[in-house]
Amino acid sequence: MRAVVFDLDGTLVDSVAAIADIGNTLVGELGLAPLCLDEARGYIGNGAAKFVERALAARGRTPTGADLHIHVERFETLYAAAPGDANRPFPGVEATLRLLKARGVALGLCTNKPGAPTTNLLAALGWSELFAAVVTGDTLAQKKPDPAPLHHCARLLGHAAAGGHIAYVGDSEVDAATAEAAGAPFLLYTEGYRKAPVEALPHRAAFSDYGRLPELLDALFVDLAETR
Repeated sequence: MRAVVFDLDGTLVDSVAAIADIGNTLVGELGLAPLCLDEARGYIGNGAAKFVERALAARGRTPTGADLHIHVERFETLYAAAPGDANRPFPGVEATLRLLKARGVALGLCTNKPGAPTTNLLAALGWSELFAAVVTGDTLAQKKPDPAPLHHCARLLGHAAAGGHIAYVGDSEVDAATAEAAGAPFLLYTEGYRKAPVEALPHRAAFSDYGRLPELLDALFVDLAETR
C-alpha cells in the first residue's frame, strides 16, 4: 500500500496569521509588544511550548519551569478556542489530497500542532475524512524532529515503520530532520516556513506547485519498488 504523510502548518495550510493572533493575545495579556508575521513565522515548527518560549525570550522574558508551563497552558487554551477557518490552504492542496485519496493512496498527518486546534482546523476545512491517521503534538511524549511521531503515524497507516512505500511531505528544517531520522524519503514544499535554502535541506524532491506532487510521488514509489 502506498502512503503519504504530511506536515500541516506551512505545508498544507498557511497558519501564520492565525497563530500570530493567538500569540499576540498572550503577549498582550502580559503587557508585551506584539509579534509581527515574520517573527511568528520564525517561531513555528517545534510545538506550542517552543513558540511561547521563543516569543517571550525575544521580549526579554525567560520563564522556566512552572512559570513557563502557565504561559504555555494559556496559549494552548487560546489555541484550542480559535476558529479553524482562520487558516488558509496553500493553492492546489485540497484538489491534490482528494486526487491522491481517490487513487487509493493512504494519507496521514504528522504535526507538532496540539490536538484540539488540529481537529478544529480539519473540521473547518472539511478535511477530517481525508486522513486515515492523524498524529499531533500531544499524541506522544516526543515531538518532531524525533522520529517517533512519524513512525507512529506510519504504523497507524499499516506500515511497520516510516520507510518502504511511504513518503513524508513537509516544508521546514524540522520536517527534513524528522524524515532523515525516521528513514523516510522526504519531499520538500518550498513555499512554507523554512529558514535555510532549499539545497541545505536533505530531500528526494522539492516542489512549489501542488499540481506536481502526484507525479513526484509516482516516480518516488517506482524508485522505492525497484530498490526493494
